[in-house]
Amino acid sequence: MKFLLFFVVLLFSGISIACTCAAPSIEESFKNADFVYIGQIESAKLSDSTEVTNYLTIIKEYKGVRDTDVVMSRVSKSSCSSPAGVGYEYLVFGKNNSTPILESCGQTRVIFYGKKALLDKLDKLVRTAELELSTKQDDS
Repeated sequence: MKFLLFFVVLLFSGISIACTCAAPSIEESFKNADFVYIGQIESAKLSDSTEVTNYLTIIKEYKGVRDTDVVMSRVSKSSCSSPAGVGYEYLVFGKNNSTPILESCGQTRVIFYGKKALLDKLDKLVRTAELELSTKQDDS
């Protein structure tokens, strides 16, 4: 009986460890991104057997000038995958000349739970960035 209990605990602990990752904070992602926006997936196209190209309509831009309205996602049977869904809104952090990727350990993600708190945090980050820029310009 003890062996069976040990085996069950070992089995389930391995599953929970498999999806553990250290995603950057919203603040860190905002600071490092060239552009940040919220978009809604309007359509998606299977690019190959493992990748999906998702086309977004931009709802609100928070930072920078985006050079794409596309987010890539992967087709996977893994419990750690982050599939995209047409009609859902996504918070997108991107770097110029690179297509954002929806992945379980990144900040580009679907937003539906806690949306107001997330949007409030983004608005605060924008105000802080604008204040820092204004202060730097005044010092020059």
